[in-house]
Amino acid sequence: MEKFTRTTTFSINFNESFNSSDSILNPTTPSTLEVISNEIFDYFDSHREQIPLLVIVYLLTIIWIIYLILYHSRIQGIILSYILRRFFLKDSTQIKFDSFSISFISGAIIFRNLHYTTGSYFIFIKDGCLVFRYWSKTKTKPIIRLKIKLYHLDIQFFSPIRSSTLSDNNNNNNNNNNNLTDDLQRGSINGISTKGDDTQSENTIKSNEEGLFVKRLRNLFPAIEIKVEHGRISAGHDTLPYGLLIRFSTMTSTFTSISPSRNLSQIDLMTLIYNLKYRNLRIQLYPIRVYNGETREIPPPIPTSKPADSGIFQVFECLDGEIEYEQDVPGKMIEQLDNSEPLPDLTWEFRVKCHKDAKIAYGPWADRQREALWQYFFPTLFEDCPVTPEPSVGQTRIFKNVRFKLWLYCPTIIDIYFMSKMKLHQIHAELPNQGSYFDATFPFSTNPDGFDTNISINIKQPIIRTNLQFTQLFKADEIDINLHIHYPRLWNSIQIWTLGIITKKPQVYFVFEHKCFFQSLINDWSSPVPPDIYSFAPFIYDISLQGNHVEFLIPCNQGNWIDCPNENNRQKQQQQQPAENNFISICAKSVSLTYPLPFLEFCPKVTPMDITIDVQDLLARLVIPENNRMFYILEGVDSHKRFYTPNGIKSQLTLSDEFEKRDGCFDCGEVPNIKVLIEILLHSSPPIDTNRSDLLYVQHVKSMGNRQTFHPNKLDYDLFNVEIDIGPVNLFLYGLFLKKLWWVKENIFGWDQVFHDIHEPELIREKKIIVHDDPLVDIIDETYPFDPRYFRPLMATVRVALHNITGHLIHHTDDEPCPIAFCERLCFEMTTDLDETRLQVFFLPVNIYIEDTIV
Repeated sequence: MEKFTRTTTFSINFNESFNSSDSILNPTTPSTLEVISNEIFDYFDSHREQIPLLVIVYLLTIIWIIYLILYHSRIQGIILSYILRRFFLKDSTQIKFDSFSISFISGAIIFRNLHYTTGSYFIFIKDGCLVFRYWSKTKTKPIIRLKIKLYHLDIQFFSPIRSSTLSDNNNNNNNNNNNLTDDLQRGSINGISTKGDDTQSENTIKSNEEGLFVKRLRNLFPAIEIKVEHGRISAGHDTLPYGLLIRFSTMTSTFTSISPSRNLSQIDLMTLIYNLKYRNLRIQLYPIRVYNGETREIPPPIPTSKPADSGIFQVFECLDGEIEYEQDVPGKMIEQLDNSEPLPDLTWEFRVKCHKDAKIAYGPWADRQREALWQYFFPTLFEDCPVTPEPSVGQTRIFKNVRFKLWLYCPTIIDIYFMSKMKLHQIHAELPNQGSYFDATFPFSTNPDGFDTNISINIKQPIIRTNLQFTQLFKADEIDINLHIHYPRLWNSIQIWTLGIITKKPQVYFVFEHKCFFQSLINDWSSPVPPDIYSFAPFIYDISLQGNHVEFLIPCNQGNWIDCPNENNRQKQQQQQPAENNFISICAKSVSLTYPLPFLEFCPKVTPMDITIDVQDLLARLVIPENNRMFYILEGVDSHKRFYTPNGIKSQLTLSDEFEKRDGCFDCGEVPNIKVLIEILLHSSPPIDTNRSDLLYVQHVKSMGNRQTFHPNKLDYDLFNVEIDIGPVNLFLYGLFLKKLWWVKENIFGWDQVFHDIHEPELIREKKIIVHDDPLVDIIDETYPFDPRYFRPLMATVRVALHNITGHLIHHTDDEPCPIAFCERLCFEMTTDLDETRLQVFFLPVNIYIEDTIV
């Protein structure tokens, strides 16, 4: 077989302009989008007659989606608002939802801009959400099945809670009579059946059904969580110049119900507990813009950090804390045995706890606004308060009182602001330690003799200052204040206020300017309105003050010059340079003061008052700084002294170790017992009524004279009768101590009553203060109307009796005792008035014993 081999050669010439992407020359698979678009075009070509319907469906879908997103909840809100107003709410009640929506899958209800208005209050919620966790199983521990979240809650109260008119009360009585008739027709009086056993069984069945419903409701919602962001609660009206505002930034709370294990679980139904945690809680008095009254009293000009807070008085502020609310749900009364103990009262408590930066501010201006708010929302009932009947067997138990408690678990600042001669004055109290509390029990029922209010205050280690140049005023380890107020059933019967104050280790500073300071506080707190017989209610203040280990410090510098801590000498204090102040220190182991204040008559001519002071174990000391030139002399004499006592020769007083010692403190005398009785007869000075036109009143006002013609002898005297009994007395006769006592007399009762800062010349040169040569220029303000009663003369009678006086002439000695002088009795009497001063002194012979040690 013959084989042929052929080789063929092709010559190919490539064109450089050849396009490899050409679909004809190089075909590829079409993309997904192209296939879809082709199918759509094919569908439109084959269904041209259905295109308009498709477009309509597409547009309706878009409109429906837009409606669901933007308008469905709003339409539901309008419909729900109409249904609630039409079928469920009264004509005086209005409710409105801007939007409302429900999600059944998540169990959520969401609404926006809820407006709820009644005749008494208004509620606005900007955004709200309720989540019902229906899938949660029931456990022994209460679980949160319902969560409520609110944003921007606003509640406003603008209507009185009770009325003071007799017609409303008569209508209520008529309604009660009608209800009584209806009860008789139904066969029951006050819930007790008057018919046969069939009616009783029906009532029992109905009660059991209600209890079963409540039990199921508790099982459905064991606990409810409520969270509020930016809330405010206000109370006011356009007839009031200022309203009350409560603001907070965050509030997280839990509402639960438990069995009433505290009192009677077999009688009461349950106990409601509401635990709340808040942040940035503020209670303020704010001006009402639409106030249509005549005048608006301007609040004290307190400096604020925020310009927006000008014109607002902030009463309370706390950055972080808790609120606990506890209330029993009462059950039915049961029959008790004759010898059994009475049932305990129902629990109704409201507890506030402060955990961070608490501040409290108050004063006469704030108290006047509180009184105006109280008189508007709780006006006085000008009638007999009806006695609250005790529930009988089968009736529901009643609440006897409600308790409020404020705990301060953080450092707290308390300020009292008041005005005097257009100047702002302040009492500043710092509570650096935690544990102080305020406890009040308010009555919720009326007894046959009236009702009682109890207030208890405990303050831990307060440090109180004033805004005077001499800032020091008071500090103590603890203060207990108990106030009991008894109100009678008739509004203008005698009220009894019993105030008891107990202090532990108080330290009190006193200068004469403090008397003027507190007098200005009382004047600002007093009502500037002329007295009105229609609103007068008699009352008695029964004040008792008790102090343990008390120390009074009185500056005794010559000329009443005091080294006051201020900005100019603060650097000196930082360099630990002591202040150049001398003090007379009076220490007492026990001090008891009783001060009854009766105000039983309307505008009496005079008011009698008696003050009784009992002092036990008093020790007098002299406190001088180290830079005093007599310091080292006294220190040497004090460390080398010996004196006679009934128990032998001693080197220190008996009470020296009873009180805390400090640097520069020297014992000068001791007294076991002092009793003081002060009888006061004061003329009342109510505000002058310029609107009165009766002749006798006008003549009486004009008879006192004006600023140019007034003389104190035109007014009757205020009478002071002071009796002091001291003994036995044991004194160290230091010359410096006797000199300081004389300067104390001049600083309190003499020309040097107004103290001066030792740095006053520097302040005058820097033109920071202006000091007049005549102190009366600062006391008398010619811009105010002249009231001559302020300058009423005083007649004082002072009687002092000292028993068993022992004086030691102290000198430097280590062996022989100091000379001693003894006087069995010394009596002193002084009577002073506008014209003269009469003195008489009686003393028994003075025996002096000097031991001759010269051999």
